[in-house]
Order: sequence, then structure tokens, then C-alpha cells
Amino acid sequence: MYRYKEKISHRILAAFFIVAVIPIVIMGLGLYRSAEKTLIDSAYTHIETISQDRANTLHSWYRERLQDLNVLSRMTAVRELCGGKAVGFEGSKDLKEAAVNDLMALKSAKSQAYASIHLITLSGEVLASTNPKSEMIVTKMYLKDLKDMEASKGPVLSHLMQHSDRAWYIHLTVPVYGADKRIAGAVFSVLDAYGTLDRILSDRTGLGKTGEAYLVDKEGKIVTKSRFLSLGETAKRRFKTVGIVSAVARKDGISIYRNYTGHLVVGCYRWLPLFHAGLLVEMGENEILAPVTAIRTAVLTTAALVILICFLASFWLSGQISKPIIEMAKASRVMASGSVDQRITYSRRDEIGTLAQSFNSMAEELSSLIDSLKRKEISLQRAYDELMQTQEQLVQSEKMAAIGELVAGVVHEMRNPLSSVKLNFQIIGRSIGEAAPLREHYAIGLDQIAQLEKMLSSLLDYSKPISLKKIPFRLETIVSESLLQLQGCSEGREIEVITESAVGEVTGDPEQIRQVLTNVVKNGMESAGPSGRVEIRIKAVGKNHGGPLIEVADNGPGISQQDIARIFLPFFTTKKDGTGLGLSIVKKIMEAHGFRVSVSSREGAGAVVSLHFQTR
Repeated sequence: MYRYKEKISHRILAAFFIVAVIPIVIMGLGLYRSAEKTLIDSAYTHIETISQDRANTLHSWYRERLQDLNVLSRMTAVRELCGGKAVGFEGSKDLKEAAVNDLMALKSAKSQAYASIHLITLSGEVLASTNPKSEMIVTKMYLKDLKDMEASKGPVLSHLMQHSDRAWYIHLTVPVYGADKRIAGAVFSVLDAYGTLDRILSDRTGLGKTGEAYLVDKEGKIVTKSRFLSLGETAKRRFKTVGIVSAVARKDGISIYRNYTGHLVVGCYRWLPLFHAGLLVEMGENEILAPVTAIRTAVLTTAALVILICFLASFWLSGQISKPIIEMAKASRVMASGSVDQRITYSRRDEIGTLAQSFNSMAEELSSLIDSLKRKEISLQRAYDELMQTQEQLVQSEKMAAIGELVAGVVHEMRNPLSSVKLNFQIIGRSIGEAAPLREHYAIGLDQIAQLEKMLSSLLDYSKPISLKKIPFRLETIVSESLLQLQGCSEGREIEVITESAVGEVTGDPEQIRQVLTNVVKNGMESAGPSGRVEIRIKAVGKNHGGPLIEVADNGPGISQQDIARIFLPFFTTKKDGTGLGLSIVKKIMEAHGFRVSVSSREGAGAVVSLHFQTR
């Protein structure tokens, strides 16, 4: 049963997958891919816009710093101090003090951007400084920037540099022109990258929880504050992500790659020539794809739910479909074993219901056909039995006819000399007196001649073929008529007739059956003796559920088991004057009718002769 159900459920499940699950999964994946592509494209535009905005902000910051220093370089005190002329001042000391005061005022106003500002001559002499302690260091850093400034005849923004404190700085040098329009000195500023550039790049507006913007130098070091690593980690390491390598190589672009922490990001990279650094703006891919992740979860959940529903529906439908089919298969096997009373209880009006109705109709027709065949088989068996019985009777009749002719000839030939012997005995008897010594021997001889005549008559009757004139009759009537015939010899004996149940009519030759019953009752009376008892029991059904039964029981000495086996043989007798043909004739007549006779007895407990009949 489970094998059939499993096969059907597999087919239904496959159909559900083809019709429902696969289209849903394909549609969901298509929707997910489309949404993912849309989000990535949108993220590309968004990140590129933020990158451009940060670059513009850095350039604006540069222009503001440049404007500050230009204002400072044009101050009269600064120009006069660098040119060596004191216009409107009493001495160089006053000029120097005035310039220092101006520088300090600018430093105070721009404290978040400037680490220090210095006024330096072309020879590298520090004329004024906001941090006098750093004059020697500034002189060394300034020499290269001074040469670049003289070559470019304009302001110079240096590379991002890492000082001894491992902090990152950038130098902005602006020329100071003297009265002769020549460069007389320079305003040299040290800008703190953490204090200035970080404030610009740390703005994470539009970058969510995972985004950041940062600068890298030409060696791949992160020069601004990292969102994920400490200053100590970024100061020592050089990073080689796709974005950093591309930016250092002076390439601009946007793509998906792994950042310096190993996470996938959507990153925009570009080289900023002004700052001699690469700008990277990155945002985590997972955060960008978070909206589409919900779609993917919904698709997978829907697919899983649909698969579960398909599984449950397939097993339920397979059960609904396979149950009547399995019942039909079982019913078919039971019908094949011979029981055709099988029916399918399925009342739905569908194809299976039509099949069940057809199966039930077929079973009914098959049952009717088998019943008809059984009736015909019984009829044929009965005809066959009758034919065999008739054939057996015919064969027996032919045998008995042949035996009868032989016996009749023998009896005829024996009767003539026997009659002569009897006649001579009778003549001799008349010549012998009643008191003669030979009278006893004469009587014995005459008695034996009579016994021989009786035996020859019985033998002649036994050898004659039986001709039956069958008519319906009642056993009770035959019993009554038989007892009337035996009235002369039954005087003084107790004979009781017991009818245990009413018996219907039996078809046979009543004269022959009367002869059978007379012989059996007479034998019983002879076995019981003059003071014995004979009981005749009439039953509607025998012990083995056969037809009607007549039992003739006596209380005589009984019959030994050895004699019971030979009791129906011709000429077997235990009586002194018996011929041994009585029960043989009884058996012959009963078998000619298709009936049966049996004897049961125990020594000292009488005997029972059972006559078994059949109703037609």
C-alpha cells in the first residue's frame, strides 16, 4: 500500500514542482536579481556622488586655507619684515612683534586647522612663529617646499607627512612679495590632518553604519582617521586593496571589492593630485543590499512554504487517489482467491468514483456469473452422478442378468433331480411307520431337501435383475405396511416405532423398500429372540447431516466386528437355518435406488441397521 502511495505522491509532487514551485523560485530569483542590480546601480551613483562631494569639500577647505595665508602674506608687517624695510614703523623689533601678533591672532581664529604658522625668509631664517620651539624642525621641512614655491612662483601644498609623533600633517607654503614684486619670503603653515581633514571625511552622512571616507598616501598608508582601526595600526601598515591600489595608480572608478578589513564593500576611488593622495569612499555591500535581503528571505520563505504545502498536498491527494485503488487491488486479489462478494465504498462523483462503480458492477456481474456457473456445475454434477449411477446399475444389471441366466439354468437343472429325490423320500416315508427307527433320519433328510429348495429359491431371487418403479412415498407408510406383513411372526415380541421428526416424501419403488424393511425387521426379531425388543426409529436427518434415516435396533446378542465386515456378503450367515442372502438382497435393493445401508453393533449390546435415504 505504501509503495503505491509513495509512487503516486512522487508524481503529484513532481507536478506541483513543475507548475508551482519552480515558477515561484524562478520569479523570486529574477525579482531578487533585478532588485539587487537596481540597488547596486543606485549605490554606485550614491557612492560616486558622496566621493565627489568629499573631493569638492577638500578643495574648498584648501581654498579657505590658501585665502587665510594669502591674507596673512599681504599684511604690511609681514611684507616689510621679509623685505627688511620698516615702512611706518620705528624699528624691526616692532615690526616683528606686530607680525607675530597678527600670526597669533590668525592661529587663534583657525585653531582647528593650523598646528603652527611661520614667517620664513628665502634663506630659511624664521622671522616669526606661533611655535618658537619648532623653528629648527620647520626650517628643515621648509627647504624643499621653498624650492617648489620658487619654481612654481605660487603657493605649494606638500605631501601628507607623518611627523615623529606619528600624526599626519600637510604643509601649505604661500610666497610673500616685497616692494620690488619679488618673493622676499614665505608664510609656511603646518596643517593637522587629524584636526582638519578628518573633520571633513568623518562626516558619514549617506554612508550608513558601515560606510567611511578616508585618504591614503602614495605608499598605501591610511593618513586620516580610520573607522575600524586605531592610529597605531594604520601608521605602520601599507594596505593593498583593489580600491587603494587603483587610487594610488591614479585611477578613478567604482566597483565591489574587499576593503582593508576584509569585508565586501561598494567603493569609489580617485586620485587627488592637489593633495598627492587617494580618496576612497566605501560602504558595506550587506548594508546596501539589506532591502533586497528581505526580498530574498521572503522568496526563500515563500518557496519553503510552497514546498511544504506541495508535500502535504501531494501526500493528501495521493492518499485520496491511492486509497480506492488499493482497495480495488485488495478486492481483486480476494476475488481471485474465490470470494466475489467484494465491493468498493467510494461515493465521490469523480473519475475514481466512476472506476469504483464500474468495479462494483463488474463484481456483481461476476458474482452472478459464478453463481450461475455453480448452479450449472451442481446440475452437471448431479446429472453426472445420475449417469454414473445409471451406468453402474446398467453394468450391475447386465452382470446380474448374466448371473441370473446362469443361476436360473443351474437351479432349473438342480430342481429336477431334487424334486425326484423329494418324491422318492416321500414314497419311502409312507412305507416307514411312525415308530420305525429310520423315521428320524427320514425327517432330517426331508428337512434338508426343503432347506435346499428354499436356498435355490433365494438364489434365484438374488440373481434376478431389479426393475424399479419409482414413485414418491412416505417412509412412515412403508413402516406401517411392513409391520402388517410381519404380524404373523411378531406375536409375543415387543416392536416399537419412534418417529423423531416428520419426514418428507422419498422417491423410489415402495414394494422393493417394503421388502428391504421387512427383511431388516425380521432379522432383528430373530436376533432379539421370542422375548426380545425391536425399536424402529424414523429420523428426518442422519448423524452426518444426510437425508432421511430409518434405524432398526434390537437388544439381541449383537454381532462381532469380524462378522460385521462380511455381513453383506452373499451366503454369509450366523443362523442355523439361514441362507445368507437376506442382507445381500437388502444392500442390492438399496444401492439400486442410490441409497445406502450400514450396520453397527457391539457384542452383547444388540445391533443397529441404518437405512439411509435421499429426498429428491
